[in-house]
Amino acid sequence: GRSDDFRKHFMITHFFNPVRYMRLLELVAGPDTSPVAYEAAAKFGEAILGKGIVHAKDTPAFIANRIGTYGILSVFKHMQAGGFTVEQVDAIWGKPMGRPASAVFRTADLVGLDTLAHVIQGLYDNCVNDPQRDTFLTPDWVKGMIAKGLLGEKSGAGFYKKVKKEDGSSEILALDLSTLEYRSQSKVRFASLGAARGAETSAESAKIIINSDDAAAKFAWNVTADTLLYAASLVGEIADDIVNIDRAM
Repeated sequence: GRSDDFRKHFMITHFFNPVRYMRLLELVAGPDTSPVAYEAAAKFGEAILGKGIVHAKDTPAFIANRIGTYGILSVFKHMQAGGFTVEQVDAIWGKPMGRPASAVFRTADLVGLDTLAHVIQGLYDNCVNDPQRDTFLTPDWVKGMIAKGLLGEKSGAGFYKKVKKEDGSSEILALDLSTLEYRSQSKVRFASLGAARGAETSAESAKIIINSDDAAAKFAWNVTADTLLYAASLVGEIADDIVNIDRAM
């Protein structure tokens, strides 16, 4: 219902929070978007805003959130199968695997459990032809947390909860996912993580972990394999090539 001129200058710009730190900017051209206007937006994003431009298609959650959410749900699946704790998951899926220090559960607390569940539900509702659609089902224990008001940072408690001890010092408790009660965190020790500690780059660290043979290594590989296979299956649907998927991720 818009004019030809409007349609020529219309496109999607998908920024990532916090925008002042996150370099990724996904751009999506519409069927009538002018190539000149699109190129101008890409150059502005790169040269003026300092973003890394990724060319996506108009699909649910675009590239990074589609694959990223799948990856989180893969973590949930293999975590439960292996009996890992919240702090064990974050110790593996933080800096040792090339992720932010906030890893999986601390990131979820920052985003908000209700927001995460909304994103998961949105992908389930909108990816009706995805062979992996049933992966996008919110786990019952996440629903249980939301029902109890454990939404993360915004509610003061999520997968982690900061409490004052009797001596006045602070302690960050972790959630026991089987009981949805908080407990003190235990020390996390895996041989693969110890071996990767001296790695100079994230890539070297991830390779050391994945090529080890303890429980953490198997967990890391299972999620990585799941996510790579899923990303490969989406080439052509969410992006024209693997380069844009790699850049987004």
